[in-house]
Amino acid sequence: MTQVHRQPQRTCLGCRQSVEQTRLLRFVRSPDGEILVDLKGRLPGRGAYLCNRRSCIEEALRRRQFDRSFRRDCRPVTADQLIDLMTRDMLTRMASLLGMARKSAKFYAGSNAVLEAMSRKKPLAVVILAQDISPQIAAKVRGRAALQKIVTTELFNKLELGRILGRAERSVVGLPDGKLAEAFLEDLRRYQDIQGNVNG
Repeated sequence: MTQVHRQPQRTCLGCRQSVEQTRLLRFVRSPDGEILVDLKGRLPGRGAYLCNRRSCIEEALRRRQFDRSFRRDCRPVTADQLIDLMTRDMLTRMASLLGMARKSAKFYAGSNAVLEAMSRKKPLAVVILAQDISPQIAAKVRGRAALQKIVTTELFNKLELGRILGRAERSVVGLPDGKLAEAFLEDLRRYQDIQGNVNG
């Protein structure tokens, strides 16, 4: 009989719902009292958990739940400041994952290379478009990706994408299926969730 392993459960500081730990964001308190987001779940110290929603962040701060969870006072911070920290850390992590793709040569860069890759049997998992890509190229890439149900997103500008990949400007980057793409998509989901809650 196959043994089923249950994922650890944690309680959100905001809504107080108990859910799988992997669905929550982990935070730790630095020695000087700063609240830090721990996207990798590896920072030392006691962890506190939140849903990836603005309402949960605001409620946790309003009720001083971080202080209670860490059993020590934390530096004062607003919801906007904490969300800004979270989004910057998420972008940094996604850039790091693209850098790892560069080192392992598991990526396609440039619109022609990505379009060609999408025509092959082994599909791409995600396509990243530069925020300053030309509308014509963006439409062409998005159209092809939509036909194959490939996730597309706009992150960074052409210069930033090029620097991350150790190249000149790049307007389109594709990641093939694999663990690296899975990690990127998970971070992208979190980033889009929090952005949607800010802008929605």
